[in-house]
Order: sequence, then structure tokens, then C-alpha cells
Amino acid sequence: MKKGVLIALVVALVLAIMVPAALALTDVQKEELEALYEKQHQLRQEILDKQEEAGLVNPEDADLARERMDQSWEYRQERMNEGDYNFGPGRRGGRGYGGGGYCPMHPQTQQPAAQETAAL
Repeated sequence: MKKGVLIALVVALVLAIMVPAALALTDVQKEELEALYEKQHQLRQEILDKQEEAGLVNPEDADLARERMDQSWEYRQERMNEGDYNFGPGRRGGRGYGGGGYCPMHPQTQQPAAQETAAL
């Protein structure tokens, strides 16, 4: 009985050591991810520039968005330097602000209940 428990513990220990090593990113994968994330950042900036140029976003909001994008990019770079390359869609599926549909860039999407009832 003791041999079986000892063998099970050894197997569990070996698996606990091997699994994280098998799931680790290689240096090439890290470089590829870094390059893709940088392209993503640049593309988002280009999209914002085009939106501002077309008049879809006013210059003040565009400046705020650029500032936030730069802060986000710096944060991502810090995380990548620490070895964390896992950037998902964010909380609640990436809908921002808790998924309530409010976007600071497009305040017309916010429909507070107080305004709706006041109009009635």
C-alpha cells in the first residue's frame, strides 16, 4: 500500500514539473507575439487617425484615446518583459466598462434610465 502511494506521489511530482515546462513559450514564439502585438498597436493608432480625419472622432477625444492606447501599450510591454504574453479580450468578453454598452468615445450609446423616464 505504501509503495502505491509513493509511486503516485512521484508520478504527480514529475507531471507537476513537466507540464509547465511543456507549455512555456519558445523565444521565437515570444518574438512573434511581440511583433504581432506591436502591429496591433500601430494599426489601432492608424484607425484612430483615419477616424479623426473623417470627422468620426473629435480631436480632443482622439488625443485622449491616443494617450490611453500608449498607456496600454506600455503596460503590455512591461508584462511581456515579465514573461506574460496572455492578453485576452478583457473582462466580460471585451465589451469594456463592465459590458454595459457605455463607451466614453461615443456617449450617445449611453442611455441612462433617468433620461428615458424623464422624457415620458
